[in-house]
Amino acid sequence: MRAAPAALERVVPLLRCPLCGSGVESGESGVRCGRGHSFDRARHGYLTLLGARGRRFPGDSAEQVAARERVLGSGLFDAVADALAAAARDALLDRPRPVVLDAGAGTGFYLDRVAGDLVDVSGIGTEISVAAARRLARVNPHVAALVVDTWDGLPLTDGCVDLVQVVFAPRNPAEFARVLRPGGTLVVAIPGPGHLEPLRTESGMLTPAADKAEKLAADLAGAFEPGPVRVVDATAPVAAAVAVDLALMGPSGVHLDRARVEQDIGSEPRPVRVHVEVRSYRRSLQQ
Repeated sequence: MRAAPAALERVVPLLRCPLCGSGVESGESGVRCGRGHSFDRARHGYLTLLGARGRRFPGDSAEQVAARERVLGSGLFDAVADALAAAARDALLDRPRPVVLDAGAGTGFYLDRVAGDLVDVSGIGTEISVAAARRLARVNPHVAALVVDTWDGLPLTDGCVDLVQVVFAPRNPAEFARVLRPGGTLVVAIPGPGHLEPLRTESGMLTPAADKAEKLAADLAGAFEPGPVRVVDATAPVAAAVAVDLALMGPSGVHLDRARVEQDIGSEPRPVRVHVEVRSYRRSLQQ
């Protein structure tokens, strides 16, 4: 019998079966609901809770995840992590033993920063990529890693989360509203105008929609009330190897050839702009 990570055991009471919606209990190798649906915990520590449609998308590859770890390890996005941690601290001042969910958490870089600033926190990171989930499962002793498809819904009980954060990841506003406690907080990080320029243009990366902030506000209208906005906007020199990883680590990576990107970028450091908006929303008490 494999012992479950303490963080995972702590959040089991908050989980629900992704197939029938009933509660689950810990078992010998994972969790099981009262109707007999069972879900295995991987030896790497994450728990897979996919719905009836199973895995429709593979998520980021091992190569993309490794590239992301190198970029995040360079410090380029530290200011974004600081802004997310500040938003969480402000939102959870009066919430003892908070539960924080990072939907589409990747390797857990941002969730680790947020959880590290809080006392007696239960962190939950969801991710569809197995390669990312392996790293997420060991990023922080207070973080439980779940393999989940955000589009199919979240395997969590109603009103059990104090804060949901989404960093450059898919959003499911209805599910976020459902799992948040009344008055809970949703924190969303989106790219601002000019994010990752001039690298984005030079390397042929995909361009974010110009109306991201407006679309986000429209998607959240009714269930959420807008709150503070923290803006990170700085340009810094980036080593050529990091710039290549930056171009390949996200959605653009499946369309770009590494050798071609390396050729286009060359060997010299180059300036890259990090322009990110960290937007906070309060779950409406009327919902």
